[in-house]
Amino acid sequence: MRSIHSYYLSLNVLAILHTILFYRIFGNIKPREVDLLDITYSAIDDPEVEKVVDEKVEQFVRNLENHGNQKGQISVTFHEKRTTRNAWFSRSEEDICWEQWAVTITTVICHSERDKLRIRKDMDRQLSTCLFNIIRYVNDKKDHIPPITSLDANPFPYQVNYSLYIYFYNLYIY
Repeated sequence: MRSIHSYYLSLNVLAILHTILFYRIFGNIKPREVDLLDITYSAIDDPEVEKVVDEKVEQFVRNLENHGNQKGQISVTFHEKRTTRNAWFSRSEEDICWEQWAVTITTVICHSERDKLRIRKDMDRQLSTCLFNIIRYVNDKKDHIPPITSLDANPFPYQVNYSLYIYFYNLYIY
């Protein structure tokens, strides 16, 4: 049995991704508060954002569990679209990443109820620290954000991707 069972694993990853998106989507957003364990975090109240995040987190957790992995990474990248001239009259649009967040998730195996309680406390502490670090970073690091030149609801498209760490073991027989 994993220490963060898929329900809590999903909730933790959702909290992290929603916090990142809340502070980096610069359109006209409707905020909402979400309570998780002993933590309250801000998220965007937008069905489209929720759908994208929910689907990616569900895929990530399912793949993590189905492949027996104990470690995986989920990332959020923000892009700006720049128009460049190729020749005299031709133009092309280029997607340029201006920020990337990579969150590494490691699960451990619980052997007892006591382990579960200890890990639950660690999980609360780690999530709280993670969310605090995200907020501190987004408030401190703003110089790299490109100017908003679009009237789009979200001027900077984002992508959510994930990868799993695959461990290979060498077996030598003599």
